[in-house]
Amino acid sequence: MQSNNIPKITTKETEHLRESYPSLSHLEAGNIAQWLQERKDGLFEMARASENEADMTRVLGLLASGIGAVCYAVNPLALVGGLVGGAAWLWFVVEHSNRTKEIAPLPFVRGNFIDALARAGDYDNRSNYQADHLANSVKFLERHEAEEYAFLHAEFENIGQYLTQVEPGKRFYAYRWMFGWFGKLKGRQLPTYESMALHLQDVTIDSRVNRSEISAIAQAQAQLPPTVDIKQFQSPQVDIGKMNQAAELSRPTELQPSSSDGLVPETIINIPLTNRANALIAALTKSGFQVEDMMSSQVIAIAGTQRGGKGTLAAILATLSTALDPGLNTQYFTAGVDVYPFACNLTSALKYPDKDADGADQLVARDLLKFLKGLDGSEPYSHKNLLLVIDEAMRLLSLLEESDRTWAIQYLLSRFAKSGGTLIIVLHGSNLTSVVGKATAGLADTFKQSVNFIGCVAQAVSAGGLRKMNVASGEYFKANPNNFGEPVSGGNLGMIPQWLKTHLHPGNGQPDPARTLLQFFPELVQQHERAVIPRGEKIAPSDAVNHLESIFSKPYQEVEFLEVEENSISEADLEQIVAIVAATASPPTSFAAIRNSRKWGDEKKSVLYLRNALSQLIDTNRLCGNEKDGFSVFNVKQ
Repeated sequence: MQSNNIPKITTKETEHLRESYPSLSHLEAGNIAQWLQERKDGLFEMARASENEADMTRVLGLLASGIGAVCYAVNPLALVGGLVGGAAWLWFVVEHSNRTKEIAPLPFVRGNFIDALARAGDYDNRSNYQADHLANSVKFLERHEAEEYAFLHAEFENIGQYLTQVEPGKRFYAYRWMFGWFGKLKGRQLPTYESMALHLQDVTIDSRVNRSEISAIAQAQAQLPPTVDIKQFQSPQVDIGKMNQAAELSRPTELQPSSSDGLVPETIINIPLTNRANALIAALTKSGFQVEDMMSSQVIAIAGTQRGGKGTLAAILATLSTALDPGLNTQYFTAGVDVYPFACNLTSALKYPDKDADGADQLVARDLLKFLKGLDGSEPYSHKNLLLVIDEAMRLLSLLEESDRTWAIQYLLSRFAKSGGTLIIVLHGSNLTSVVGKATAGLADTFKQSVNFIGCVAQAVSAGGLRKMNVASGEYFKANPNNFGEPVSGGNLGMIPQWLKTHLHPGNGQPDPARTLLQFFPELVQQHERAVIPRGEKIAPSDAVNHLESIFSKPYQEVEFLEVEENSISEADLEQIVAIVAATASPPTSFAAIRNSRKWGDEKKSVLYLRNALSQLIDTNRLCGNEKDGFSVFNVKQ
């Protein structure tokens, strides 16, 4: 029971804001996905209603102006009505232009008037315009509501995953907090879950929540009867005491698989997931397949000839890594639609079913670039739980613009390791020069030393008659960075054992080790299907959401997300910065000069650390200036 003596925290100006959302009790009780979808649908319906009102305003305004212009000689009052109608029409055109930077004087014609004239004679333009109806409708929302729709449209799944892990009573606050940072970062990324959890430690449970409603909703969910008897899907119980390998299964590292039969799923499928993964790794090692050596580096590059088994090995390593750590955040980017059905956050051409192969791959490349930009903008070693797998890497990178491609390669080769995650990248090329190119000269040697190169080869099998087909040989080795087809001395990593080749690939009918491995981990099987477009909707063009975000974004100084407390910056570093600025012969001092000053010695400060330190010095009137124009020591006489 809530005491009536507790004053409300809301004011008359803010009390109505929460009422515009779906019932917050459902969100706090755990109906997160349904609540987010309800809010998204509500915003879109508001956009459609606003669009209809806008069309009506323009119709009536133009009609009144026309009648007033024609009938003013008969009745002078008609001129007054025409002026009022014209003023209403002009008000809408100006107001809409202020929000969207578009001139839209005609009703039922969405978008810029000049663009509408260009569409009249261009079939492709008209087709894109029809597909862009979603973004164009949302433009009629108020700026804040349009930003929220873009937030839900771009990050729906991520928001749901974040809020699921937030305790009841704090979920609506967490939703608004994420939305705020989405706007500040222009939709490039969300803060890490660790940052949100750290922030929510200082946030109390909302006193306005209706505890009785939340309890009733949660209880109703718990009491819903299942539609099917889930017991029929449970694995059969076995008597471990009667199994021949009971002792070995209890100690996975001591597993002794039969040299003739090897392992079969039925023998170990009922033991815990992590123990099962250890058992498989031990069995593979015993068979001569050196899985642990393959994962001995933070960056693993799998390279070699076409159809050599590069993607197969990436899927095997990702599956085993996920089985060892079920909470691992596995992000998988690949061109095309031939994807192994293992559990991961997949970004592939399946995400864009309305596009052709080249168009879909280009959108996947754009998503990869956006993801890498988000990693680069985060704190060092803040993604220790990340496993990033990039298959068909050269195909995706080749679809980026030259500047973006150069940046992505430089980031992967020189800075990704600082994120704290693990990278598995599949390369199609004969040597490092074919991958790196001239644009990243000077990075190749560093790349060679810090990356574990794994090579593989293909073998030809009969496809009927005289025809041959290349398939993976299943043999891997530590590759020479200067020649991916050449193993280094003592670099044999073994061959995939026969007992891991019992399942066939549905396309070529050849043994498929990755799909066979998934038979041991049925809980890690995830069928990746093409994205389903809701009935009556079309997917907007590739840049629709980005264009929408840019329309409703306010000008601001570029910032990067960082949860750094002021007291984490030492006073000695603040004094050092002031000394560097004061010692400059020709002030103001640039940011680069402060960061690269020899006074720091071997310990070079990070960009984000210095930005926070400089901000603190400016706030305390010890320095003045900005990053663009430079910094100077604050002069009291000024």
